[in-house]
Amino acid sequence: MKTSPEETIKQYVVSWNVQGEDDIKAAFAKCWAAEATYTDPNYENVTGVDGIAALCVGSHQLAPGRIFHVHTLPEHHHNVALYTWTVDIPGKETKGGTDYIEFDEDGKIAKLVSFFPPLQ
Repeated sequence: MKTSPEETIKQYVVSWNVQGEDDIKAAFAKCWAAEATYTDPNYENVTGVDGIAALCVGSHQLAPGRIFHVHTLPEHHHNVALYTWTVDIPGKETKGGTDYIEFDEDGKIAKLVSFFPPLQ
């Protein structure tokens, strides 16, 4: 069953807040296509559930206790979407960014490109 862009994006953002490598992989598997790619100012073409999960684990190590939130509901048409997010990092001001997403035929993320200023 195809999920809506809103549901997929909500699941994606929630996945960044999950703790524990196995639970992180399980969370991303709900919204991330097998060969999906992730690119941001620091990383290029992180691929697959294992890749995005490893990036998330590293993010927890760099900023323990950080929490991501959907800031604006996604604008979407066809198989693409755009939305903004925020991250609360303990001891720092709230930061934010914008993600561009392409979905596969099942509504999972096939490509995500994130734009944000330095978070540290």
